[in-house]
Amino acid sequence: MNTKTVVKLGIGILVIGGGIGYFMYQAMQSSWAYYYSVDDFATAGTASQGQSFRLAGRVKAGSVERDLQNMTLRFTLAGAQTQLPVLYKGVTPDNFTEDKEVVVEGRLAATGVFQADTLMTRCESKYQAKVK
Repeated sequence: MNTKTVVKLGIGILVIGGGIGYFMYQAMQSSWAYYYSVDDFATAGTASQGQSFRLAGRVKAGSVERDLQNMTLRFTLAGAQTQLPVLYKGVTPDNFTEDKEVVVEGRLAATGVFQADTLMTRCESKYQAKVK
């Protein structure tokens, strides 16, 4: 092979590899979101409208309000010192209960209510250490 062919082949590989890398980055970036506890989120003061966040906390006992007609769920996400009202619209996970740890992903509305797009419950058995 002559030098021109090697250079063209190298440039072609570089362009294709760069394109694939860019598309992989774009696909993965949509699933990246900062992960905060409710307390850290409240004290950080970094919440801006339109920015997506993931928050972890416990569902406050007695705060769950379900509207089965509209498929909405309202509850309070509690940390050690802070509480945040959450509104979720969609299918509720089967193991969602009060006083259980959950992770929500969404945005903070101007009203101060966290508009959750995703609601995930944590399975306690998966996070326990194995005892030998």
